[in-house]
Amino acid sequence: AIESERNLCRLRHPNIVRFLHIAQPELATVVVFMELLDGRSLERFIDNKPLDELTIRDFSEQICRALLYLHSRQPPVIHRDINCLNIIVCSDNTQIKLIDFGLSIKLEQSVSHISASTKSPKGTLNFMAPELLGAGESDSVQYSRESDIWAFGCLIFQMASGGRPFANAKSLLEMAQLIDRRGAPALPDGRSAELRDFYSRCTAKDCRKRRSAEELLEHEFLRGGKLKKGFLSSLLAARK
Repeated sequence: AIESERNLCRLRHPNIVRFLHIAQPELATVVVFMELLDGRSLERFIDNKPLDELTIRDFSEQICRALLYLHSRQPPVIHRDINCLNIIVCSDNTQIKLIDFGLSIKLEQSVSHISASTKSPKGTLNFMAPELLGAGESDSVQYSRESDIWAFGCLIFQMASGGRPFANAKSLLEMAQLIDRRGAPALPDGRSAELRDFYSRCTAKDCRKRRSAEELLEHEFLRGGKLKKGFLSSLLAARK
């Protein structure tokens, strides 16, 4: 567990909370020093009200960059509990930080996809990928980069709708049945075609059809945001 926490201390990314130092003052005591964040969770920021599409685009790009960093490491870091409570919107209301890397459970299970398989799924019910709910052939739950991407898609749903996906599901079985019958819930009316397509590429029932964080960063939904930001910057500069 201590070595796993040391691995987390090596993470360096502007959209990931910093793990600063680990200490073991006593044999059975481990203390982790972390970056102090001033802000609120994305869940509180949303506050049951849909976000505008520019904000969804900005936050989604930052989360994608954090996931690309984690998933590209050797071994890959699988977060396993992507949800709106584990995203902090900093006090400037523009930068976000991914937090909570499973420190309340066995850390070695959250460090790589190889050792992240368990007999029963861990995480937040509404954000669990289909393959974590008994759809796989293995006796153990297989966590992967793709299960993080599904959870990211569920997070997009909450930003776009104001509420958690599958909000009425009360058990793993009920969740599995809902996903099996309907797939991921549809985004509300009024959202752009680009956002709908981006969301669908995160929430394919077949994990092999989900896009990687790297591919998602090249999607029109996020690239369009960059072009608009660049246009606005040029416009402001011209006015000055």
